[in-house]
This record gives sequence, structure tokens and C-alpha cells, in this order.
Amino acid sequence: MRCEECRDAISARMDGEDAGVDGDAIERHLAGCARCRGFADRAARVTRLTRIRPAEPDHDVLPGLLVALDAGAARPTPPRGWRCVVRDGVRVALAVLGVGQLALALSGVIAAAGTSGGAHRLAGASITHFSHESAAWNLALGVAFLWAASGAARRVSGLVPVIGAFVGLLVTLSVLDLVAGHVEPGRLAGHAPVVAGLILLLVHARLGRGGGGTTSTSDTPAPTVADDDRHDDRPGAGHADGGLEPTARHRAA
Repeated sequence: MRCEECRDAISARMDGEDAGVDGDAIERHLAGCARCRGFADRAARVTRLTRIRPAEPDHDVLPGLLVALDAGAARPTPPRGWRCVVRDGVRVALAVLGVGQLALALSGVIAAAGTSGGAHRLAGASITHFSHESAAWNLALGVAFLWAASGAARRVSGLVPVIGAFVGLLVTLSVLDLVAGHVEPGRLAGHAPVVAGLILLLVHARLGRGGGGTTSTSDTPAPTVADDDRHDDRPGAGHADGGLEPTARHRAA
């Protein structure tokens, strides 16, 4: 029998498990192996200490937990910062603009249905189709503004590049058309809600990056451990029996 097999069998026998080998074979090996006899003596001593060692009283954490729960329940609600107030106002404004864009989309579809639009064509499309394209875009803007206003959009800044590109080109071309006399000033007033929506999205994204309304955990004090509750995890520390103690240790969560 090899030493490893003998020591495994000794450990299993002390734990009340099946050693897997004959007990006489173990005794014969121990009679001729001093190292395994020393292992058997040390294992027996550790097993005896762990079985007869009295349970140590531990600190009762229940009263402290109850006090902490009561303090949390009685803690007043912190006042809302100015970021939260401004962001709520921005969301309300975005909701109003979203409803307005949906109304523009619906009116565009109704207006296109009441005209023939087939006599005049440009780039292979009639005036009716251009009205439908404009209505579809107004509908998309309305949905985007309402989505941002609902708070479901965690990253409102993702809408900024798309709507910003559209507003930038729209404003540039509108100024050129106004100078050339291709559009009336009253018609350009209909683009004001989109420009205002872009500005609100920028403000909303800025407030989101600032962390408004969030609670920082940096001010929460780290839990402290009383001196009586500290344990030395070094093998053999604090034991007068020569450091013989179980090598595996489990702590309650």
C-alpha cells in the first residue's frame, strides 16, 4: 500500500466513511511507516479537538439590524435637486412636442388624401407622395420625442446625431430657400418644433451625464468590525495546542 492510499483511508475512517481498504492492511502499513503513523496521530488529535471544542459565543447582530431597518424606514426623503426639476420640465416639453409632431403627421396624410397631386411630378414622385414622406418623418419625430419624454430611453443622446443632422440640413436649406424666395416665412415656422425638440434633447442628455437624481454610494460609510469580532485567519493563531486546527473554515454569510 502506498502512503497516499493509506492516508486517504485514515482520513475516511476518522470521518466515519468507508476507507475502501481492509483495516488490517492499514495497520500493517502503519507498523512499517513512521511518517504515516505521525500523520495518523496528528489527524486523530485534530479530529478530537474539533469534536470536543466548545462553541464560542458570537456577537448577536439582530438588534443592530433592527435598529438599521428602523433608521432606514424613518429616514426622510431627500429633497429633489434642481437637475430633477429641470429634467422633468424637459420631459413635459418633449411630450408636448411629440404630440404636436404626431398631429402634423396626421394632418399631412389627411391633406394629401384630399388632393389629386398626380399632375405635378418631381424626381419620379407626385406631390401626394412627398406629403406622405413628410408625414412619415413627422411621425418618427413624434415617436422619438415621446419615447424620450417617457423616461424609457436610457441614452437619449443616441437620438441627437440623427435629429441633429436633419435639423442642421433643414435649417441650412430653409435659409437658402428663404433668400431665394422659394418659401414663405410662415411655412418655416412649422419647423420650429423640430429645432426646439433638438435643443431639449441636448439638455436632457446633458442632465443625464451629470447624474441628476442618482444617489452616490461614496458617502455611505463602510461597515466597521468591532475589535471583539475580528478573527485571525492565520493557521494556528491564538491556539495554545500547537496550531492544530482544521484547515478548512466556513463562515456564515
